[in-house]
Amino acid sequence: MVLVFGGAWQGKLEYVIQNYGVREDEIFYCDDSSEIDFSKKAVYGLDRLILNIIRDGADPLEYIKSNLDRISDKIIICTDISSGVVPMDPVLRQWREAVGRCMALLARSAERVVRIFCGIGTVLK
Repeated sequence: MVLVFGGAWQGKLEYVIQNYGVREDEIFYCDDSSEIDFSKKAVYGLDRLILNIIRDGADPLEYIKSNLDRISDKIIICTDISSGVVPMDPVLRQWREAVGRCMALLARSAERVVRIFCGIGTVLK
């Protein structure tokens, strides 16, 4: 697994397309989904998936744990939402914490971890 993360609008998807040769039809966009399409090569917007799972009343960390074997060959793209002002909304605070916990789990399991800043990838692992 490769975990690619960074702030909003930092070029994460473009980096993956350019550096890993991922085609548009190989990308699963999490947008309104609470389940990953495991047939795709890359998962874009894991942070959105985590929010959707929370809104469905489930535990996103358990979802990720139970599917680690199914994502071991994927490129996971996630927006880092840990910086900035802590939200007042309890659901958004729960989301922020869950994204951090899920990213930490994925980073431990990943073969490679890349942080994107201004379109530039820095390999952390």
